[in-house]
Amino acid sequence: MYSLKNKSPVKTKPLSRINGGTILCVVALSVSEFQPLREQIEQARVIHATDTPRAIKQEFGQYFTPANIADFMASLFPTSSGYLNILDPGAGIGSLSCALAERIASEKWDVDSISVDAYELDQSLIGDLHKNLKCAFNDDCCSVNVYNEDYLEATARKEAKGDKPGYSHVIMNPPYKKIRTFSREREAVKSFGLETVNLYTAFMGAAIVSTIDGGRIVAIVPRSFCNGAYYKQFREFMLERCAIERIHLFDSRNTAFKEDAVLQENIIIMLQKGAHQGDVEISHSKDDSLKDIQSHFVPFVDIVNPADPEMFINIPPHDDKFGAENLQGFQSTLQDIDIQVSTGAVVDFRVKDYLRMNPEIGTVPLIYPTHFKNWRICWPVKSKKPNAIVNTETTVKSLLPRGYYVVVRRFSAKEEKRRLVATLVTPDDFNSDKIAFENHLNVFMQNKHGLDKQIAYGLTVWLNTTWLDNKFRLFSGHTQVNATDLRNLPYPSKDTLSRMGYMLEMEHEWSQDVFDKIAKEATNGK
Repeated sequence: MYSLKNKSPVKTKPLSRINGGTILCVVALSVSEFQPLREQIEQARVIHATDTPRAIKQEFGQYFTPANIADFMASLFPTSSGYLNILDPGAGIGSLSCALAERIASEKWDVDSISVDAYELDQSLIGDLHKNLKCAFNDDCCSVNVYNEDYLEATARKEAKGDKPGYSHVIMNPPYKKIRTFSREREAVKSFGLETVNLYTAFMGAAIVSTIDGGRIVAIVPRSFCNGAYYKQFREFMLERCAIERIHLFDSRNTAFKEDAVLQENIIIMLQKGAHQGDVEISHSKDDSLKDIQSHFVPFVDIVNPADPEMFINIPPHDDKFGAENLQGFQSTLQDIDIQVSTGAVVDFRVKDYLRMNPEIGTVPLIYPTHFKNWRICWPVKSKKPNAIVNTETTVKSLLPRGYYVVVRRFSAKEEKRRLVATLVTPDDFNSDKIAFENHLNVFMQNKHGLDKQIAYGLTVWLNTTWLDNKFRLFSGHTQVNATDLRNLPYPSKDTLSRMGYMLEMEHEWSQDVFDKIAKEATNGK
């Protein structure tokens, strides 16, 4: 019953045990017998996390699932009966499949037979994967196939043959790795109608294609697919075919794979293929111990706004509040208020011959994040970054006229409490008629010119409010802030921004409390 892809799979008829006239499939291990297997797998996981070279992990996008998380993921499936066809793509050493086997045994699911397909590309893991699954699914009614091949290419071949979806249960911790534009993985994913940029969303897409209607997919994945232009097509692909049933978040971003020093924020998501979309259960735990789980249900329209063309996936916090302010009434878009945001035009390594550490004749100010201090510009400064760029025919298209701008860093530091940090740029900050912004900044402007003064001040207030920062965190789980993300946020009207701007001009000392107070007071006249 156990086979490797490079050998011919053994086709045998599953046998079942009969109890009182009812056909039952019994995973042979008792609950107590699973404990040594569980401990062995967890020990192997920790050794892999600490001893495997980082280059190997990056090659395979490989981070094994901790035992507590594997148990929790297995617990999410509703109790099932009949025939179970289980898929574990990117199976590693079998942590997830074995956790599901333990649950089936402990709860004595009334199933006829079980088939398990496990895919793992790393040849060095195949022996342990095979041994662990053989131990966990040790029964005549269990059929297990271990495939040492690329799961995406296998799915593409099945699609080409017209094979129908067959999996009822998918449990997965897919690899995390960028997909090159002209790669075999990219071509394989295209074969089933998906364009995506990372292996983890490619694996999710392939799993969706491989799952029967009514089947469920439980995955632990980075949260980055919830927003951004690069993952829009995947969001459309997933939401057209599946209902989101549950999302679980960890309050601490680095707990899920702490031995691997993974700082990407991960979530656990459960999808049901071909199901009607209802309310979504949102749960939280402080860390991977999962001892303090809190959950609540929210309407799906709070998860994906039907009016949002980007289909961002918002995940409300467990207290369902954004902050002390109640600013939900602001729903203008940047287009409504005739403001644009784009990344800074200067990519410094491409124009390094024109960069200058200090301003000189023939140069204009070049703004980096290092020039930000207390929501204002401090320029020039002594740092490793240049302060100026030469104004030439080569660089002139990257320059903007001096004026009022608002800039937001594209990358916030991991230890910072805020994701959105906006800084005001004024004409009084420089003597030059032109200025330039480096590519690690998002720049708010109007028709490639500066903003109205009070609008710029008001926008500085709005982007620095606690409410908007928390709103941003509903759909963004990483430290990057893209221009697309900023376009997808709600904004006050021009009149309200002007009112906020006037109030900020009257303040001599700026602080978080000042921004929040002004925004809250401005709601009275919105």
